[in-house]
Amino acid sequence: MQVVQVKKKTPWLLLLAAIGLFALAILLLVSPESWVETLLLISTCAILVIYGAVRMLECSRKKEDLKGLFTILITWGIAAALLTLDIQKDIFAVVPSIIVGSVSLILGVMRLLIMVNCIANRYKGVVRNGFSAIICIGFGLMLVIQPINNFSVLALVAAVYLIIYAVTLFGDFFASIFRVDLQEDRTKRRVHHGLPNIISAVKPANMIAEINEAIADGKLTGGMLVAETDSKDVGDVNLEIMVHLTTKGANKFGHVDICLGDKIYSYGTYDSSKDKFGGFVSQGTFIIVPKIPYLKHCLNYQKKYVIGFGAALSDVQYKSVEQRIATLLEDCQPFESLYEQAVKEGKDGSDLHDPASNMVRDVGGKVYTVVTGPFRRYFGINTNCVHVADWLLSDSGIDSISFSSLRTPGAYYNMLDKMFARKNTRIIRKTAYIVADDIQ
Repeated sequence: MQVVQVKKKTPWLLLLAAIGLFALAILLLVSPESWVETLLLISTCAILVIYGAVRMLECSRKKEDLKGLFTILITWGIAAALLTLDIQKDIFAVVPSIIVGSVSLILGVMRLLIMVNCIANRYKGVVRNGFSAIICIGFGLMLVIQPINNFSVLALVAAVYLIIYAVTLFGDFFASIFRVDLQEDRTKRRVHHGLPNIISAVKPANMIAEINEAIADGKLTGGMLVAETDSKDVGDVNLEIMVHLTTKGANKFGHVDICLGDKIYSYGTYDSSKDKFGGFVSQGTFIIVPKIPYLKHCLNYQKKYVIGFGAALSDVQYKSVEQRIATLLEDCQPFESLYEQAVKEGKDGSDLHDPASNMVRDVGGKVYTVVTGPFRRYFGINTNCVHVADWLLSDSGIDSISFSSLRTPGAYYNMLDKMFARKNTRIIRKTAYIVADDIQ
């Protein structure tokens, strides 16, 4: 096991970033459209040139010169092509407008599906998701159909987003300076506005690539990599938020559950007989499993990596999470897996590999069906594992994801990772579980 002591980032960097983003937003609002387009062009080309140079240096250190040369030719070639195209007026405005418009259309359709799910299951959120769907689809159509004419609208929306994100960073700065998150009785949560939904959704796949690259380079010598910070102000870790990473099917977007003591609490689609659309829609189920067997099962059988964010909660915050778990269990009833049914009939049941049977037989867990309440129906982009984990932490003081962000494991990972990097938060440990044999 590798343990690394890390230092939190200075809060003043958050302040500088917030000021910079706010200034950029004001620049987008007050500048002529031609200036905005030029600024976007220069920024894009600069990023491409810098990225190509950095990758070239990385490949050179690994003695992969051909790969580095290919990367720099591609990135610098794209930058040169963009500069050339800019000679023709407004051409560069087409590309970002269509990209952002397409993303907006996708998000609008997702919000529409969430609205339909709310109507079908009589959940709250019909109006706000319907309104969000109309805005996203309308904005997307404007940019896709007339990208050049609506480039100024894109600049306005980008400015608003930057202002919102800057406000989030200002909040992080003040929370770090005044140690807001370390208050013993603090249960109120600050809303986190992070990366755009589509970018954050693919974060788990990127994390797997980074870990695999580190393993291939020989940088990882242990099955557990632990990054810790000074915890003298908050005590020891007593809760862990687990983000699962895998490349298998729909699960490549990840999974989230929480750990209290030696038990994992996880929401998902463990009753596979109720799965529809490849498990995108299903019966909501909840499991309680022992931590170590469960982690080893995830790593060995499901071929996952698991990233755990350790939090040192106060007694008040810890008890609030326990109460939330108890509240959710009141909406549940025990579920009998196919394995348990087979044992009752005097059969072996070792050939049964549905999710519930695996959790009971191989991990020693208990499976419950959520029969009432807002989590009785699983829906991949709304009432999913992230939603339930976030709900269980509602009174813990840990940041929450904003409504504008789809509830994805990638978005949750980004939020927790930023909390771990900040000073004076209760997220004080980050553990990468990679090889099961080293987990104790």
